[in-house]
Amino acid sequence: RIGNSVFHGHCGNDPTCSNFGFYRDRSPTPMMEKSLLYKLVLNGQRGVAVNSSYFEHAYSSKHGKVRIYKVKRVSLKSKLWAADPANRVCDAPGSWYCVGQYPPALQEFINSRRNFKQLEDFNVKRDAASQKYHEEYMRRMGGGAGGRPAESAAAAAAAAE
Repeated sequence: RIGNSVFHGHCGNDPTCSNFGFYRDRSPTPMMEKSLLYKLVLNGQRGVAVNSSYFEHAYSSKHGKVRIYKVKRVSLKSKLWAADPANRVCDAPGSWYCVGQYPPALQEFINSRRNFKQLEDFNVKRDAASQKYHEEYMRRMGGGAGGRPAESAAAAAAAAE
């Protein structure tokens, strides 16, 4: 939901992002199942596989809470941009602490974001769009239409038989 509040188009007009989650039987919704996040977290489990031509598993912590992947097939253009010291944003010249920035290819996407705000922050004025988003979020979280799917399509079909 935080991603959806920053990038409003991610889940359409659904502030609770109910299509990006799991059914009660723990099966993923179609949107979740297609996501890179789901594939990276569950890679090698439950028949889930990440595209090995783009990602190489590099490390998993003892209990699998941390997984690190090497991104493969990075373009030369991207490598050159990242290696150019002019593209580093550091706290002081020559410093080891550089927060970095996004490459030009992602700029249009990054510019579409809205700064994250806690929905419950009453100290921040909301514009009309933010107010509408907040009201719809609260309605859906209170049990209004469009909340989380209760069961998978398979479970619904089995129940109908």
